[in-house]
Amino acid sequence: MTSSAASRAGAVRTSWVAVEPHDTVQVRDGRRFDAGTEDTTVAETVRPWPSTIAGALGAVHGGELGAVRGPVLAHKDAGGVWRPYFPTPLDLVTSEERTAVYRLRPGGPTEGTDLGELPDGPERLLEPAARLSKPAPVDGWMRAAALSAYLRGELLSGSGSAPMGRLGLSKQEPLVPERRIGIARQDRGVRSGYLYQAGHLRPNPGWGFLAEVEQPAGARELPPGPLTLGGRGRLAELSDAAPAAADTSAPRLDWPRPPEEFPEGKVLLYTATPALWPGGWRPPLPEGARLVAAAVGSPLPVATASPKRGFWGSRALRWAVPPGSVYLVRLPPDTAAATAAAWHGRALAPSADWDTESGDEPQPPTDVPRLDTAGFGVVLTGVWT
Repeated sequence: MTSSAASRAGAVRTSWVAVEPHDTVQVRDGRRFDAGTEDTTVAETVRPWPSTIAGALGAVHGGELGAVRGPVLAHKDAGGVWRPYFPTPLDLVTSEERTAVYRLRPGGPTEGTDLGELPDGPERLLEPAARLSKPAPVDGWMRAAALSAYLRGELLSGSGSAPMGRLGLSKQEPLVPERRIGIARQDRGVRSGYLYQAGHLRPNPGWGFLAEVEQPAGARELPPGPLTLGGRGRLAELSDAAPAAADTSAPRLDWPRPPEEFPEGKVLLYTATPALWPGGWRPPLPEGARLVAAAVGSPLPVATASPKRGFWGSRALRWAVPPGSVYLVRLPPDTAAATAAAWHGRALAPSADWDTESGDEPQPPTDVPRLDTAGFGVVLTGVWT
């Protein structure tokens, strides 16, 4: 695959790859799976985790890659060009009629609320800029161009609203749930009375997953072809996601474009992939940064394991910040632009199985794979007012 570019980090090669499932996708969220129970904590089938994609790519490569960032859902148009889609930011809301979209803005202080009791919690509540009788989240998948306009503060008009059509939401759900009935097997036979129902996700035609891969400049490129993805080793196809060189009208595949200036040091963090941070819901911010407000979704149960350390000895269940979550941060004005540029399209390190029991401060791991290089915690930066 030849879609490479000089990375900001130095002598490395970055490329975008596409993973197209041939069948349904089955990836469980890590909670226990008990057939025949009605416990609400049983496992569910979810979109592939970053570690699922990173593990599949690493298996094809024959070793660990420098870094994998993704996955990002994308649709291949009639010309064979991949168009990325992202979860709608959680600080965007709509009216009951769902004709317009509005943005939540910092409002009153959090004192006297449950947010005010959180350690290092946000300073302000998020409130609609306009009077809405029943504000509701905007569900759906947003085109990269619309997300770029959102990050640059150009999506909404001066009145603080915009027609829903400006979001460029996908007209179809990329992955459709599908239920299947299975049987338990024992000693090469059917185990009597053990029927179960399992959930799968079937991609709609043309949908797949994109990931940005970073490797040393001289490393072997990922070979295109089949790979196994998720449970039961279901087949998918690996290919170069960059548009053909002859197609000059297609936009260069990259993360949505951020702003260049951040007035008053106001930097917005948008989580593009599930984030696993030592502070749980709170991102690791540098000294001098202030968390003004946040719109964070319900935590996602994520299971990970390391083949090198053994499945049973390394498996762990963590709770991740969902993609689409938004943080409004204040940085020193003289360093805000440089810091935001370094964050954009990268994982906020650290992101791993940190030890929080041996002391007051989380301690970095010594023998656990860094999950920030496996796609977790990728953020995009923007502006807020």
